[in-house]
Amino acid sequence: MARPRRRSFIALALASCCAISTSACSSSTNAAGSPGDGKGTIEFWTMPYWTGENDKIKELVEKFNASQQDVKVNLTLLEYKDGREKIKQAIAAGTGPDVWMMNNGLDADYLNAGSLASLDSLGYTEADTDMFLDLAKVNEHQGKYYGAPLYFDVGVMVYNPDTLKKYGRTKPPATWEELKSTATAITQKSAADGSGISGWQFKGMDDHVNGINSTWESFLCAAGGSLTSPDYKKSTQNSEAGRTTMNYMRSFYQDKTSPVGTSALNGFIDGKVAMFPFFQSVAMNVKAAGPKTEGKWALAPMPTGPKSGCSMVGGHSLVAGSQGEDLKAAGTFIKYMTSPEMTARYMDFLGIFPYKLDKVDAAVKAEHDKKVKADPVWTPILEQLGRNSPDLVLQDRHGWSTRWEAQKANIVAGVSGQLPVDEALKNLDSQVDQALSAAK
Repeated sequence: MARPRRRSFIALALASCCAISTSACSSSTNAAGSPGDGKGTIEFWTMPYWTGENDKIKELVEKFNASQQDVKVNLTLLEYKDGREKIKQAIAAGTGPDVWMMNNGLDADYLNAGSLASLDSLGYTEADTDMFLDLAKVNEHQGKYYGAPLYFDVGVMVYNPDTLKKYGRTKPPATWEELKSTATAITQKSAADGSGISGWQFKGMDDHVNGINSTWESFLCAAGGSLTSPDYKKSTQNSEAGRTTMNYMRSFYQDKTSPVGTSALNGFIDGKVAMFPFFQSVAMNVKAAGPKTEGKWALAPMPTGPKSGCSMVGGHSLVAGSQGEDLKAAGTFIKYMTSPEMTARYMDFLGIFPYKLDKVDAAVKAEHDKKVKADPVWTPILEQLGRNSPDLVLQDRHGWSTRWEAQKANIVAGVSGQLPVDEALKNLDSQVDQALSAAK
């Protein structure tokens, strides 16, 4: 853990509703350096974003440390279950990291408090940020970038081609109507022949309840819904689009097409779920099942809803604390970890390359193109990427922690029939409005 040093503290109200002061713990300089000269020790805290190979993060940090003498990075690897909260608590105590991982879209509490360093203060130029995909606007705030994207995720559909073919479908469903009819046919026909396969399962209506957030927001997006008003001050899910979305999702459980409580991922791996939605990186979990799933899975873009075929955008970025004594040193490390050369490697776990191909070096573009050509799974991923915008993520930034907890409770209750649709959506908006009001 970095040693506390002199700094100015900024009051910050976090999702826990307790006021804290925020600042990343500033870099401790080495014997040859002094504050601000770009030489020093950086504390880096992160969750394991390299899907399936946690040791890769340590390997990358070690390679950075070996590549030069000016900056040394100390790595603290956290777990997803409590990592974000540990970072917030450490920053509150003035002992937090200099650089840490954050969801794409960032956190409004940190931004409003001024506790994140803008990329230009870390040494990024306009030419550097102009290389980002347009989706990188999820990390903009008041005209500046505050996070450098490691990679993007987009919501896609995972399906078993053999199961679809067995029950008379030659291609994955392209619309909500086709999805429902395909899923219903598989569930009913497989019940009749004794196979007992669920045609569809919404990720998050199972033991991994947190997954309902990205699932719900993907389907709400396709119905033309929004999370907040344009000024981000009111929750807007209790709407025609919200009701359309929840009634559609609910219909899968009303007619027994989908079973509440069956794990989407585990059910798919075991051959008991034919299709489910989630970020494309979940394919790495499917592949990890080995012979059980080999040759038995594929990806498709999300089925088009009443308004569009968009889906939730995810992924991660690196950020730095604004009060660090050496932002230049932090910037050196962030630039290394999020460089086009490095992010091309993140495609190995299906992380979406966050740069415009016509802006990167020819060698990096060639590496990207080689990976896309070698694996057909990239075709639907990139098609889905082209359908998406930063809008929903920018809305999600406001009241994020309250919203995600409220959605887990109310969306699951509304979709499963435990609450009437209108009541579930009303409860959701009411809880998020309280958080948005408190943040004013």
